[in-house]
Amino acid sequence: MKQLLSERFYTYWADAEHSWTVRMTIKMRDSIDRTMMCEAVAATRQRYPYYGVRMQKTIGDNSFEYYALEENTLSWVVMPTQQPALLLSAESNYHLLAFSCWDDCIAIDFFHALTDGTGAYNVLRTLMYEYCRRRYDSQLSREGIRVAGDDVNPDEWVDPASLPRPENLDVLTVPPMPRPINLMNESVVPVQDAVETVYVQVSEEQMMQYVKTRDTSPATLISLMLDRAIARLHPDCDDAAPTVALAINQRPALGTPLASVSLASALRLPLTREVQQMADDLQETVFRGMVVLQSNADNVVDKFWMTNDRMDQLERIPTIAGRHQAMSGAYQQAIENITCVMSYVGKANFGAAERYICDLCTEVWTPYAITIELSAAGGQFSISWMQRLSSDAYLDAFIAELHRQGLDATIAWRRPLVVA
Repeated sequence: MKQLLSERFYTYWADAEHSWTVRMTIKMRDSIDRTMMCEAVAATRQRYPYYGVRMQKTIGDNSFEYYALEENTLSWVVMPTQQPALLLSAESNYHLLAFSCWDDCIAIDFFHALTDGTGAYNVLRTLMYEYCRRRYDSQLSREGIRVAGDDVNPDEWVDPASLPRPENLDVLTVPPMPRPINLMNESVVPVQDAVETVYVQVSEEQMMQYVKTRDTSPATLISLMLDRAIARLHPDCDDAAPTVALAINQRPALGTPLASVSLASALRLPLTREVQQMADDLQETVFRGMVVLQSNADNVVDKFWMTNDRMDQLERIPTIAGRHQAMSGAYQQAIENITCVMSYVGKANFGAAERYICDLCTEVWTPYAITIELSAAGGQFSISWMQRLSSDAYLDAFIAELHRQGLDATIAWRRPLVVA
């Protein structure tokens, strides 16, 4: 049994209104064979014993309540429809992740406290290998893919919050941030409770050629494009700036590159009035500089331990219900500190199975007016635009910004958000 450490933030925030669940959907080139899919899921499960868990309430030596993860011997669930299983319930065999398959699609749903995009990509790579070698090619190459039968590296089990806290960090000073535009209160269009996913695609080749030419990265570029789009709709906002929170992987900075737990943090990238007046290439330089500064290893480590300290303080409250209540203000604090969120795990790298994949879509429960999840697979660079907005004013401005840079972005589909 493992007492929660790095998992605590999302666990104590999550409730009936804030699920903090993620869905990644792969569209295949052919219809899904459900029998083979179930076999592939069972084989994948063998490679990731640390994800075969259930969450339990325990009582500590101090008589305080805590959550802990314990082994769950029940199978991972594969739903036969697009509708996901309810996680941490009988429907999902009380697991923190589950799968679905329908038509030509395969999906994984997971609770963000269990892992993040980096961890989920590892599971998906294994799943795609196991499925495609059954469906298409029994001799499919496994190069670069974790598979059942591997020796599981002990470092995959490590939670950096259980390691000694580093000393003498060289934390770089980050300049004061302007007040972010709060789209939940300041949007130029009405905000709504319902979340819509709009799936935008750009050729992966075209996107990578652009970022290579401009010496930037997809995540930095899209963050800037999003800030610009918001700025265009708030031309008279002098006391605040559009501010994207760009998710990053903390593992390299923490020295735990193989860790399986959820280790995502965020950088804050404001587009100030001063920077808005600069040429496009200078804006890109400014954003690269902000990313380099805030992703300095010691800054990332310091932020990780600050969050850990806050969770330690939270656990001075003796009951789990009390901690959930104490976290109830996190929503308001979140929407006041940033304008929107952007996340890009990186290219999916499905190996030999990639030839059978059309694209990858990532959706996430989000408290923000706008959230973007980027994915790259099957030759497509995909932008999942999730909005709590009643019209497409911000989406149209964002796509126009991509077009202005010569990127042929098109809307492939749109529908209500689907997450567990």
